Amino acid sequence: MSSLSALATFEAAARLMGFTRAAEELGVTQAAVSRQIKLLEAELNTPLFLRGHRKVELTPAGLVLSRALTGAFDQVSEALDTIRRPTATNIVTLGATLGFMHFWLLPRLPAFRAAHPQVQLRLVSQDTGFDLRRDPVDVLIQYSLPKLDGARCLEVLPDVVFPVAAPGFVTQDDPALDELPLIGCDWVEPTWLSWRRWAQLAELPPLPKANAVRFSQYTDAIYTAMSGQGVALGWKSLIGPQLQDGRLQRLGTRQVVPEEAHCLFVPTTRAQGRGARHLTEWLVAAFQADQA
Repeated sequence: MSSLSALATFEAAARLMGFTRAAEELGVTQAAVSRQIKLLEAELNTPLFLRGHRKVELTPAGLVLSRALTGAFDQVSEALDTIRRPTATNIVTLGATLGFMHFWLLPRLPAFRAAHPQVQLRLVSQDTGFDLRRDPVDVLIQYSLPKLDGARCLEVLPDVVFPVAAPGFVTQDDPALDELPLIGCDWVEPTWLSWRRWAQLAELPPLPKANAVRFSQYTDAIYTAMSGQGVALGWKSLIGPQLQDGRLQRLGTRQVVPEEAHCLFVPTTRAQGRGARHLTEWLVAAFQADQA
């Protein structure tokens, strides 16, 4: 198995396209870089570089390895950044689902930054959930019941869910959903809603599984609906601007208000810094303004 040192040396030489520049970055001699790469090539039984008089170029095999290593090292760096707790109290890590981050938080973020320019934010979006006892997140917005182990809920933002599509996609006032191409998402219930559960809450007959296309992210489902490829479930608090400017239209009159809501959590296992307090106070006010 190739040593991590050899792989790191190769990655630097491939990224910088030069043994000398790699040596300068790594703080070793050019001869040491050349020797590490020759050992790696011997182990793999294939050349990784084409050596010219004044430059080197990657071979096809070198290009494959370079792309793989660059991605792997980037992931390791991101993981270390996530694990490493910032020491400055004005750095705040906020976690949320991708849909909430994209549609609700980012459009409002300039207002917070204008009010609190001293607070540095680190935003983490994922739909697989967070564990505030383990994950290094200072503030969490999660679509769930207002209970979470190791956390305290400060505010909730209830939501209304109804079918949406591009303008003109459906001409009937109250269309039969089981006859339309439904856009689905691979969510774990009760996080978000499936078409099946939405129909149950709306007291409708069972709907077929999504038959247009399925996504792993809510943002993709909404953009696909806006492009006129089917019907998606719309959370009013998230897609309000798209409804207002006409990129989406509501279908029919059926809607549900799930018991889950967008919940604002903070961990109970550690104290909040000043920056986190500024952020949570601002988010509480924003949630309350949306409800009003």
